[in-house]
Amino acid sequence: MDFIALAPEIGLALSALFLIVLDLFLPEQNKTARLSFVAGLGLTLSLGLLLGLHFGGYQATADFDGAFVSDVASVFFRAVLLSSALLTLMISIDYVREKIRYAGEFYALLMLATLGAMFMVSAAEALTLYLALELLSISSFVMVALRKDQPRSAEASIKYLIFGAVSSGILLYGFSLLYGITASLNFSDINTFLLQYSDDYLLSGLKGAFAIQNGHLRIELLAAILMVVGGLCYKIAAVPFHMWAPDVYEGAPLPVTAFLSSSSKIAGFVALMRVLDGLNSTNTTSIWVNFLIVLAVLSMTYGNIVAIAQHNVKRLFAYSSIAHAGYLLMGVVALSTSRSRETAMIGLCYYLLVYMLTTLGAFAVIMRFADRARSSRLQDWAGLGRQHPWFGFVLACCLLSLTGLPPFAGFTGKFYLFGAVTQMGSGYLWLVLVGVLNSVLSLYYYSRLLRTLFFADAELPEPTQAAHPTLVLASLISVLGIIGLFIFPGWVTDFVAQIHTLI
Repeated sequence: MDFIALAPEIGLALSALFLIVLDLFLPEQNKTARLSFVAGLGLTLSLGLLLGLHFGGYQATADFDGAFVSDVASVFFRAVLLSSALLTLMISIDYVREKIRYAGEFYALLMLATLGAMFMVSAAEALTLYLALELLSISSFVMVALRKDQPRSAEASIKYLIFGAVSSGILLYGFSLLYGITASLNFSDINTFLLQYSDDYLLSGLKGAFAIQNGHLRIELLAAILMVVGGLCYKIAAVPFHMWAPDVYEGAPLPVTAFLSSSSKIAGFVALMRVLDGLNSTNTTSIWVNFLIVLAVLSMTYGNIVAIAQHNVKRLFAYSSIAHAGYLLMGVVALSTSRSRETAMIGLCYYLLVYMLTTLGAFAVIMRFADRARSSRLQDWAGLGRQHPWFGFVLACCLLSLTGLPPFAGFTGKFYLFGAVTQMGSGYLWLVLVGVLNSVLSLYYYSRLLRTLFFADAELPEPTQAAHPTLVLASLISVLGIIGLFIFPGWVTDFVAQIHTLI
């Protein structure tokens, strides 16, 4: 087996273990700063190994019997996840020092959750995907509960654990049904089987699934598809699998909320894309396409409408995240046809990168403003944009990018996603219209947040402490990223255009 292909993951795992041991011996003075430096060094080295191997021309000679793939898609998303973890670390240093009792726990769990996410986006086999999902999920459950002085943190962790356990059970049962039908857990083998024999299970689409054959009701493949897709849609917080998101976003420590809204969503979507590539056959595709269209419409509409009523900024971003899951599901739907597949693949990769930069940039500002106001309630943030013009500017850029307005990369991302759906044919134009109307609707609650920050009257005391330099740097990277990728989208689109298959 070619372990060099796993060098970034091996380096990250060793860094996390070293951090746990180092935490036992470091003196308390400046402990958080030293631990954050070691964690950042481990993440940077892993990112350097990944990019060095790829651009150095290294080709993996084995793929661990089909369980792990090191293709262009894997390299791209692993790099995005490592960058997301680095930005999360950069925005969290002050918060962890002041509010997390055991900093070593947070940084080690952040690295282990990132490790699970990296294996998720590279998994081409169901069991590997499930184990990676559990590594990401269990690490996330613990991180959500790290504010031991806040009862809401423990409550959020319990809710996350319960919903996560149920969704994992549904996903695993769906995989077991697929294995029983196809005698394989490899997505490529499953796809080959379905291309040849799906007629025996779904004779004429959905209607044939309920046909009596040999005295048995043939619904096992239909059940498997719905269970697998439903289990993964929990991870991306798509309606109606979203119920954990608002309470977890609100109760979790702010750096953990930032991580869940970026890295966890990226891993969930890439896993969904790989699984659905394995389920892409003449008779099965229509089932998951129609299912995802319903989820996309529900997620966009429900997320944006409920976000209007939110007065807690963390809950507002939770519902915004649900709405963005709907936009991204439109791109996943467009993967189902050959004429829209290339545009959809570019759009999904581009949008997930931009969403990561935008969300973490927004949470860098939220971290600062929540600390200044001692609250996450919107009404307590009145005037903070005037008092902190740089952070107000960064948040304005991020919110306008999330809306999909130029000159920000969010506009280009939605242009690709909506364009891919239009390429599917005129019968899907109504879905694009729903997406556009929901984007307009989102502008209302984003502008309400900006109005409070810049135009609401409030008398605020002068800031007593400057923002941490890494927080400022992370916000700068975010703004440069979302503007730079709008001006030069070819940096991403040319690279991801090399992706032709996900299995």
